[in-house]
Amino acid sequence: MPAHLRVSLADRPGALAALARALAGAGANVLSVTVTEREQGRAVDDLLLDWPYERPFDAVVRAVESCDGARLHGLRHVSESAPSRDCDVMQQVVDQPHRAIETVIDALPHLMLADWCAAFDRRWPREVVYGTAGSPLPLPETTGPLDRPRAFAVREETLMLVQVPGTALRLLVGRYDGPAFSRSEVDRAAALVSATAGVIRLADASSLARLEG
Repeated sequence: MPAHLRVSLADRPGALAALARALAGAGANVLSVTVTEREQGRAVDDLLLDWPYERPFDAVVRAVESCDGARLHGLRHVSESAPSRDCDVMQQVVDQPHRAIETVIDALPHLMLADWCAAFDRRWPREVVYGTAGSPLPLPETTGPLDRPRAFAVREETLMLVQVPGTALRLLVGRYDGPAFSRSEVDRAAALVSATAGVIRLADASSLARLEG
């Protein structure tokens, strides 16, 4: 079962390579690396590791701690990966515009290394219109206006909220336990949802009307 490791490293040549060597020495196979943020001389990286669910994370933690200046932000198992590229998801949206919103909802937990995603009508914010397995019922409280996509937390759960443009629908993406969604992750999800809404408007607006009731 894959594991999601988020670390921050000094943004200098060789830092990521040193971490990869340390992880390999601990028995972790690095499946992918994504740079989520860069600021003040540091880079925040998301690494997807091949790490058995039944095996403790102690060796991974020690590997991170052995790298000079590395900081551990989160380490957790995630579900098996599905489409991992936004362009793959958009191709599915274009091929099947009648279920475009469902496609994006199903894909966002994999793209964002999250645990679940659900759509709700802003008039009934605790009720799921369509959601993936693991979506909580009722949904976490999301009071207040949505001026822009945002990340926030409710108790131990980290959440991301995105409006579907031109509709009453909002998408909520959740991780049962950290790390928090970064600004780049929120922007990426919002761009994908906005592009999907554009495809629907061009192809078949009835799919949005159906979800909105």
